[in-house]
Amino acid sequence: MEERVTGTSSTLAIDLGRTGCRAMLWRGDDAEPCATATGDGALGLTAPAGAIAAGNAILAVAAPLLAAQGLDSVDAVGVGAPGTLAAPDAARELAEHLCKSLPARSVALASDAVTSHAGALGGAPGVVLAAGTGAVVAAIGPDKQFHRIDGWGPWLGDEGSGAWLGLAGLRAAIRAHDGRGAATALREAAWQQFGGPGQLALQLGTDDNPARIAAAFVPAIAHAAKCGDGIAIALIHAAAEALARSVLAGAAAVRGVMPVPVAIVGGLTELGDMLLEPLHAALQRSGAPLRVCAARGTSLDGARHLAVHEGGIHEPCVMRAGTRADIARDGAGRPATQSR
Repeated sequence: MEERVTGTSSTLAIDLGRTGCRAMLWRGDDAEPCATATGDGALGLTAPAGAIAAGNAILAVAAPLLAAQGLDSVDAVGVGAPGTLAAPDAARELAEHLCKSLPARSVALASDAVTSHAGALGGAPGVVLAAGTGAVVAAIGPDKQFHRIDGWGPWLGDEGSGAWLGLAGLRAAIRAHDGRGAATALREAAWQQFGGPGQLALQLGTDDNPARIAAAFVPAIAHAAKCGDGIAIALIHAAAEALARSVLAGAAAVRGVMPVPVAIVGGLTELGDMLLEPLHAALQRSGAPLRVCAARGTSLDGARHLAVHEGGIHEPCVMRAGTRADIARDGAGRPATQSR
């Protein structure tokens, strides 16, 4: 299937995360969005009733945005949502729900890792590391083969992520408190932020999103590192090494492009040189044929790209629903859904 670009009068892009939801609306081929909105996120499509929760979060942001622009429908919608690849039935349910509820002429739904890839590399092959509360590498070659590295959540993976780093810092604080580990400024920082070891354990054990709680400690780790705390510095370097291993695994899986383009995106990059310098150094030491480049766009740009482009390298990862002429309709005239 060759890549096609579909003209649209309005395109809505959604980036649904576990902690927040962002939306942007474009008119026609305008380079800049005409409206933006933010709201609460959802735990993802693999969570119980994940499609319902995701749909509610998206509509809570998108419906007022469209109404404020005087639109009672939208032409094309692109959505990045966690869990899309792992829960195809929930993804199909969400795509069809958005088509009917916004309403929209067409919906393209993909994993947030896929929309990040499409945005960062402008739809081209390569490797994208998305490091925020979680961490995942998306690697896609000209053969359209998608490879996900990590992104397994805080229990099994997300190594080097904000949650991983924050939890490592909190564990260092607890060890210092118990006398099982070296003294560190992270101990006092943790108690100032969370109230003490008991309160910290309670928050992590009872919150619906403990990864978010852990990731919230990252700024304190960064501050301690800037002040010369050896434990904090070592933890940030360990995060960089973990992220580098994921990037290298993704690059090794890509065929047909050399050197392999690599883009690094996500909220954790706001740590700046204290994270990026050891990360780049680890990649360089590997000797792998990589070309680290600046991201061309965001996950919202990627969602827009998937909404209006069909048949590109990301197509096998996209769940589509809608009423375009090129999307089959069933005998009753209802929108059909395709998973490619």
